Amino acid sequence: MMLSALLALSATMAMAAAPAAKPAATPQTKEAPKSAPAKPAPAKKDEAVKAEDKAKAAKEKAALDKEIEASLATATKVETLDLLKTPGKHLNQKVTFTGTFNRFADTGLDYKKAFRDSRDYVSFFILRPDVTQHTIPLSELKLFFPRKRSNEVMELETGDKIQMVGTQFSTALDEPWVDVEHIKILQKTDKHERKRDLEF
Repeated sequence: MMLSALLALSATMAMAAAPAAKPAATPQTKEAPKSAPAKPAPAKKDEAVKAEDKAKAAKEKAALDKEIEASLATATKVETLDLLKTPGKHLNQKVTFTGTFNRFADTGLDYKKAFRDSRDYVSFFILRPDVTQHTIPLSELKLFFPRKRSNEVMELETGDKIQMVGTQFSTALDEPWVDVEHIKILQKTDKHERKRDLEF
């Protein structure tokens, strides 16, 4: 009887001494990752850039057209053959005339008596207006165009009808030498194939 009581007491004490079982850890729920802000579709971005470039180009063209018209308004209208007949008549004057574009070249550049540096200018030819059966450049009329304005004439092609405005600066070799400020395309040629490369 005493032994039974001792055994029962020992069991009770052992249970009291045992550490209480830890409650099972509840799994922690992870927060869902925040979604990144939606990026604009590449196609829409490209379209926006193209539209912006187009608007910029249109604005620049409008400004250039306005500048050309203002320059033409202050120039004396002449005929190219009259310039050849009396090269001294319009010396140091702003003149404007029309012609048919032939090609860019380097004729007359770096000539000391009417110097235009080939690093800064390119020369070009228009066709003789008094010859229609053959393609003959009006080589006696020396025309110079600044390389820094080459973007204005990138669409120019052989056979285009053009209007030029510039200042005659020399009569060297008894010929008219003209600094051309602007070239305005009046009519595009019917020929669709480009037959020369710009030499800028």
